[in-house]
Amino acid sequence: MWPHNSVAQLRYGNYRTYFYMLTSMGRSRVDLSIGTFCHENGHMLCRFPDMYDYGERDGDFEQSQGIGVYCLMGSGNHLNRGRTPSPVSGYLRDLVGWPDNQILLNSPGVYECRHGDYATLLKYETDRPNEYFILENRSQIGLDAHLPSSGLAVYHCDWLGSNEWQGGTADRHYQCGLLQADGHLDLERNRNLGDAGDLYAARPGVALAHDTVPSSRQWDGADSGLILGDIGAPGSSIDVRIGTASAGNIALGEVTADLLIPDDLPQGIQSTMAMAASGRVQSVKLRVSITHTYIGDLQVDLLAPSGKVARVHDRGGGSGDDLKATWESAGNAALAGLAGESLQGAWTLAVRDMERRDTGRLNWWSLEIAYAPSGGLAQGSAEPALSIPDADPQGGQSSIAIAESGRLADLEVRVAIRHTYRGDLLVELVAPSGRSVVLHDRAGGSADDLRASYDASTTPALAALAGEETRGEWALRVRDMASIDTGTLEAWSVRLRYA
Repeated sequence: MWPHNSVAQLRYGNYRTYFYMLTSMGRSRVDLSIGTFCHENGHMLCRFPDMYDYGERDGDFEQSQGIGVYCLMGSGNHLNRGRTPSPVSGYLRDLVGWPDNQILLNSPGVYECRHGDYATLLKYETDRPNEYFILENRSQIGLDAHLPSSGLAVYHCDWLGSNEWQGGTADRHYQCGLLQADGHLDLERNRNLGDAGDLYAARPGVALAHDTVPSSRQWDGADSGLILGDIGAPGSSIDVRIGTASAGNIALGEVTADLLIPDDLPQGIQSTMAMAASGRVQSVKLRVSITHTYIGDLQVDLLAPSGKVARVHDRGGGSGDDLKATWESAGNAALAGLAGESLQGAWTLAVRDMERRDTGRLNWWSLEIAYAPSGGLAQGSAEPALSIPDADPQGGQSSIAIAESGRLADLEVRVAIRHTYRGDLLVELVAPSGRSVVLHDRAGGSADDLRASYDASTTPALAALAGEETRGEWALRVRDMASIDTGTLEAWSVRLRYA
């Protein structure tokens, strides 16, 4: 008997039937499982659609895998031989209104994505009400322990689409498709049900944007504006930056070298650039301008201050003229190998001409290095469950004690406030010195709740706290500036990086 959900219209006196479900729970006692039972109940109780491809519906006759194993209503009911089925994806949970807490990602900042927090939905909205993106932590823990991949899932959603339509065009595209981080489109091409490259693991710099593969463009090719970067490692909590990286973590340099490149001389030339900032390299972008009449003669290396070498050009290009190129860690294994190197010190570009006759000149070169600043990291959190007095300019305050001492370099504050009208709220961070910065100033109108992350990129006023002493009591002051609506400061945290 084939497991399914359908309709049987029968009448017995005053009783009648309509929906019914038929499901298996294993072929024998030793093979008992709940995966298919859960899947068919998704149809029966929630009216969930199948998120896989029948291959013969909606005018499409090509087979694909839809969302694969990443949802109960795809092929996720078969995980661990049906014993540990995949959870219902965030897309379907949203359709039936399960999440109590929706966090919009349309403002830049660092957001926390918690594993197993099925009541929370992280959504990025486009200019079309039916098309949007959802982020989910699908690390290989808990109910996701048997997934083939681990990390951050990004779904491209359009409830006017169909998971029969794997084409990815403006008119025919998935209802909910997983943006596979490796860009291979294995699910669309029916190669597998999911593999290790599908989810976004730890990745510095920009990981997803309009010009990446895969991209965050809308189905019609328009730029959605979604940029993901600085993705944390898989685990119970994954931090992700929405928008471009903080300028404070980018080291820039450019050298006008104007050096002749000796012909057929393996020693070549070297040009150096000093980086004063202290930290560990996350990603590197190298730009080079070389005038030369036969670039197939050239070798180009970038040397970190430690002496580690990344060869970016090795006599390629044949008889082509001039080498004007850009290399990035994301697409160059040699540069990617510099991750973790110390930023501070002399960076060197070495250029060699390995054959006779043709000559050239190194005009200029530049570096753009994303880095994690060195120095200490102090953090603390509180769950005060503090009632916020209604229409009271004095408000309420919660404190976190920081024991580490140093001069503040940058910081991040996260706030979780339950309130029925967040446009009433004024929220301030107060340093131990008494200096305060406004984080939220009565914005958001009648929307419920304030759950947000603040750093120097989203709240430039925080830069005014640079150099403050970190040791002491840091406080969050919350005031309700209008009557009627009330709320509670549920939790907040502060993360301080100091020199």
